[in-house]
Amino acid sequence: MLDVLSKDMATDLTKKEACESDRATDTREASLLSRSMDDLTDAVDSATTKIAELTAEIDAKTEDVANLNAELKSATALREEEHTEWVATDKDDKDALALVNQAKVVLEQFYIDNNMAFVQKRQAPFTSVAGEAPPPPPSTWETPYGGKQEEQQGVTSLLAIIAEDIEKDIAKSLAEEQAAEALYQQTKADILASVEALEASIESLSGLRGETVEAKEAAITDRSSKNLELKAVMDRIAAAMPDCDYFTINYPLRVQNRQTEIDGLNKAKDILGGGQFTAANEDRAIVPGDALVQRRSKFLGRTQAAL
Repeated sequence: MLDVLSKDMATDLTKKEACESDRATDTREASLLSRSMDDLTDAVDSATTKIAELTAEIDAKTEDVANLNAELKSATALREEEHTEWVATDKDDKDALALVNQAKVVLEQFYIDNNMAFVQKRQAPFTSVAGEAPPPPPSTWETPYGGKQEEQQGVTSLLAIIAEDIEKDIAKSLAEEQAAEALYQQTKADILASVEALEASIESLSGLRGETVEAKEAAITDRSSKNLELKAVMDRIAAAMPDCDYFTINYPLRVQNRQTEIDGLNKAKDILGGGQFTAANEDRAIVPGDALVQRRSKFLGRTQAAL
């Protein structure tokens, strides 16, 4: 019986220590899982914020690309319009120049063909002689009248001046056209370079956003897994709680009761072995350990002990 009680006490102690150890282990595991879930929640929130920021930046750069493309389209349309106008103006100027030069050549040839050179004949001064009739008036022109020479020269000179002005206009217009084309090409190159840089940035940001989305999804999946693990640990703690609470709370009382039983059995064993005990104080209160109360009586010549 003493062995049984001792084994029961050892079993109770082992179970109590196991409960305490398992509960401490499970509590620590639950704490770590809960902390890990908090970290994953923070990671999800951070990823969500970063995704929103990347999306806003990508949208802004995409809008910039659209604006630059629209600007290039407008500049191209304006350049084409200006070039078309220049082509028409240049043709008109060159046609006018050809016409003026042709008129000048025709007029000069007309003057040559009609021998319309202006030459005035000079005469000696007239001296009157008394009694003589004056001589007839001299002939004014050596050649037939061919028009006013000064006016002829003025017309050809005017045509030359007009032709020169037209040539200057043509050269100026060409220089302006070349400058406008150079400015357009530079503007086009700058816009295309900006668009290329923006598109490269958009591609990089899109890749980063994709990685962030994947990280967020992985964190969500990991958090769900941790949540299942935490639930399993909490279920294990809950399942062990009734039995463990019983042993943890009642262990001191069970130990005390077992010890009382063992003490009583040991005393009974000593009595049966012939041990002598002092008379009990009838007025003393019963306390734990008073499993056996000795009394002396004469029975078949032996001391009798009664519970």
